[in-house]
Amino acid sequence: MTGPEHYLEGERLLAGHDIPADPEQALEAHHVGPSQMEVLVAQTHFLAALVAVHAEDTFPDSVSWQKAVGW
Repeated sequence: MTGPEHYLEGERLLAGHDIPADPEQALEAHHVGPSQMEVLVAQTHFLAALVAVHAEDTFPDSVSWQKAVGW
């Protein structure tokens, strides 16, 4: 996956979950947010996107990532 693809996958995992800023409000409204697993997987995708953008910006001509994933 590319950095943008990781970001979009993280967004997809959290889509449809309207998360109130106030936890008390969420409890009162019987709010059902994303599962803990969805949040962890989304965080992993966001981290991978961040690493990819940093690597691309820092080393724009590097082919290390392509080699690492077998491209």
